[in-house]
Amino acid sequence: MVSTISNEKLPELPARSRAWALFLDLDGTLVELVDHPDNIAVDDALRTRLETLSTLLDGAVAVISGRAIDDLDKHLTLPTLAMSGQHGAEWRDSQGQRQIAQAHQKALEAVRHQVQQRVDRDDALYLEDKGASLALHYRHRPEAGDILKGELVSLVNEYPDTLELHQGKFVFEIKGQGYDKGVALERFLASPPFADRCPVFIGDDRTDEDGFRTVNAHQGMAIKVGTGESVAASRLTDPQAVHEWLDQWIALLQRS
Repeated sequence: MVSTISNEKLPELPARSRAWALFLDLDGTLVELVDHPDNIAVDDALRTRLETLSTLLDGAVAVISGRAIDDLDKHLTLPTLAMSGQHGAEWRDSQGQRQIAQAHQKALEAVRHQVQQRVDRDDALYLEDKGASLALHYRHRPEAGDILKGELVSLVNEYPDTLELHQGKFVFEIKGQGYDKGVALERFLASPPFADRCPVFIGDDRTDEDGFRTVNAHQGMAIKVGTGESVAASRLTDPQAVHEWLDQWIALLQRS
């Protein structure tokens, strides 16, 4: 297989002398971005890669995503893998225990109907209702981004102490305040098997920057996928490059 990136652009592999914990975004990081969230391609090679890493890292591997955990399970079919969904508003630990945030649910329900009405007026928009957060996708109506942002800001501002709005790649997400991928990462690092390990986090989007900042605070490895400004110190070009880098790390761990 021809590498999609040159060797000098690869981040260094984590040193074998340290204990590491691996955190991974899904969309745009492990799989290519597609026109609809249900259309991502997850093959057996990716599942095997994640299972192998989890074994080699003593279970200290987690997916941290904006998707709901049920949706992640539908695509990854790895029910024993630790996960944080909806930007930290729900999580499953390494023992399979799941929890979901409740404090903002009443406010979210109040805006859910209004966002759905907006989507009903434009069939190019898609509302992904994740339970503890809402994602309004506008990939097929990119010119509407500014207008949609203004409308959603007005909605969210009605609940200034409860909800917040985040913008990603052709998506706006309404979620509870106090939850982000940095919070999700800190939660994992506070408990086994992640505790006392140095974090590696690989992500591609604006919402991953919170996770990168947490990793930097722990002197770990923050790796940005793709272009754009980032607080991450390292860079990979695309999901295929991520797979190749992870495979190199697997080979290194297997030689240890």
